[in-house]
Amino acid sequence: MGAITIPGAIITLDDSALLDDLMKRFGNARRRAFSMKRKGLTTSCIETILQQDIKLNARYIKDAYYSINNLPCNTTFGGLKNQRLRENGKITKEEYKKRRNAILLSRGERSKNGNLNLRIDLDTMQLRINTCCHDKNKKWIFVRILIPQKYLDKYGRYLDGSNSYTVQIKRRNFDRGYDLRISIKLSCMLRESSRVMSLDINAGHTDFAVMNKSDDMLVAIGKFNHHETQHTRWGKRDCLLNKLVNKIGNLARHYDAEVVVGHLNTGKFWSYNKKATRKIRQLPQYQFRQLLKRLELQGIKVSERSEAYTSKLGDVISQLIGYDIHKCAAMMFALKVINYDLFKQLKTFLFGVPSYEAYGRRRRGQRRESGLTAPIQYQKFLKSMKFWMAMNSSIINEERGYLPTPGREGLCNRTMMSFLDNLKADFPCHTLKIY
Repeated sequence: MGAITIPGAIITLDDSALLDDLMKRFGNARRRAFSMKRKGLTTSCIETILQQDIKLNARYIKDAYYSINNLPCNTTFGGLKNQRLRENGKITKEEYKKRRNAILLSRGERSKNGNLNLRIDLDTMQLRINTCCHDKNKKWIFVRILIPQKYLDKYGRYLDGSNSYTVQIKRRNFDRGYDLRISIKLSCMLRESSRVMSLDINAGHTDFAVMNKSDDMLVAIGKFNHHETQHTRWGKRDCLLNKLVNKIGNLARHYDAEVVVGHLNTGKFWSYNKKATRKIRQLPQYQFRQLLKRLELQGIKVSERSEAYTSKLGDVISQLIGYDIHKCAAMMFALKVINYDLFKQLKTFLFGVPSYEAYGRRRRGQRRESGLTAPIQYQKFLKSMKFWMAMNSSIINEERGYLPTPGREGLCNRTMMSFLDNLKADFPCHTLKIY
């Protein structure tokens, strides 16, 4: 299931008083529904009370409750900024009320030819608005709308009534007109891909790795440079992120791969280094992940997975194969998605021996809550690993079935040896810039 949003505007409005009154009643329904929900009333009880007290039909009441259902408890209707402007006397009381009641929303239904309360007619480019008035002569108002031609050419076929669509009207400040947003949910067919393209999001660049699902073979690695997204205004950042998503979609389609991205929470990141904290918190990763969902409309599957321990493994692997830590982290992320058992074996081998491999006994000095019994010093481990990687596979002991053991650092099977050897292969490395 994918969603698209079509922008637009109302260009001609004959009777603005009826629309303003409708938006006032809808805003009142939203605030009262939010208050009753905090008091613990059920959904059916809230909708019944609002429909009796406010002159709106059941569809408007349900849409008003839907718009406040997931709001936090400290929400300020109209925005905290507008409330401060009113307290300081910078806007009038009438203007503040208009900004509090600036939204009108109506969800669609396929059985009602798209949308019953706010219906779009592409032949006349008009929007029919149900005002819920008792006067039969003024039950409907018709307004002229403007939708960019490129959106009509691309998505106009979904507005003919065969699909349900949600319409939102928002009043601009100081009576400068009305904006229009049309949202359509489409069921898309996701094709089954043969590869996985994992993304490692960083400040100013995103590294990726493409790996086969069948044999864990690495196909390509690369990096997208988008440093301007860290220090630019919101409108330009949105444009750059859209270009970045298009580049990722083209590359994923070329390699027949599904896209996997890590679920990050950079808002809670904190470090003694204030510069690093500011840089991490400025990552537009949430907006980037939301835009990636748009690729599902093109048949490319997008999923969010945990990328725990991928950077730590990438740091160690980068010392062995010569690539930077971010590309190696993307490799480990792809391996974790495709073959989690091999990922766990590799993590165990690189960072220590599990407690159950020491005959069930804890070693001296080991803490009770620790899961590793043989922590490895990094320099000793690196020296042992370089020696082990340089060894010829012909000296494998065929009778026992194990590869040569690098000291006491643990065991590694034939699959892990072949996987680490494949990381040294000569495969494409792309570096793309997002302008």
